[in-house]
Amino acid sequence: MNINYLFLILAFLILLLFINKFFNKNIKDIIDLYKTKHYINNFEQYVIILDYFMNKAYPIIYNDRILVYSLEGMKIPDKEFIIVAKDYVNLVLNLLGSNLKKELIIFFGNEETLLFNISEYFNNRLENDQIRKSSMDNIINSDN
Repeated sequence: MNINYLFLILAFLILLLFINKFFNKNIKDIIDLYKTKHYINNFEQYVIILDYFMNKAYPIIYNDRILVYSLEGMKIPDKEFIIVAKDYVNLVLNLLGSNLKKELIIFFGNEETLLFNISEYFNNRLENDQIRKSSMDNIINSDN
């Protein structure tokens, strides 16, 4: 009798393990699908939030670290640019705060992609620096 009970308990435990593994996998898939759908449906809000903080950080870094170069019509030196770009990214992340940073990391898939997008925004804004362009035009026109 004891062997029959042990065999029955063992079979029941194996069945429970199988069911648990099957349902946990399906539950994780359902949660992942829900998260993906959430991020797709709210894509615009995430982009607006990130854009807001990047726009807020840009003038701070620009006025403090880049404006001098722009007024002189110079391109910022590469070594200085790397430092300024890192400072910009760190400022954006600090302005976001830990909760929004975590949420945006999940939204972008990983931290590296989030940092890449922030850096690209900074690069594009710097390439379209109107003060530098007008300073260069003034220098060129004054030489003529």
